[in-house]
Amino acid sequence: MPITHHATKTTTAERVAPRRRPYWAWVPGLLVGATLALAACGSSGSIAILNTRKVERAIERSSLAQRGAHARVSCPSVVPQEKGLVFSCAAVVRDASTRFVVTEQDAAGHVHYEAP
Repeated sequence: MPITHHATKTTTAERVAPRRRPYWAWVPGLLVGATLALAACGSSGSIAILNTRKVERAIERSSLAQRGAHARVSCPSVVPQEKGLVFSCAAVVRDASTRFVVTEQDAAGHVHYEAP
């Protein structure tokens, strides 16, 4: 038997108004944003951030191609784009975890990764 989706109509009484956040709940986010903005203004040049999502996807593709296994990979979200910088990512396949060492080859975002 196929699964179907049936749309239902809600009445005004059934709708729930979204809760508004109190004004003080926004303060921590504003303070963090202001701190980051001030830190950026104090530097002599802008710092490029490496797209680590691309690195994660590349490691996932390599794992699938070389081992036939689907991996969930996580890398740090904020990594400066800088030649020679080394950081690590974690790949999880089933219950096993593998650490990948990632080395930035240049300031343009090219990397080399390996599981030592």
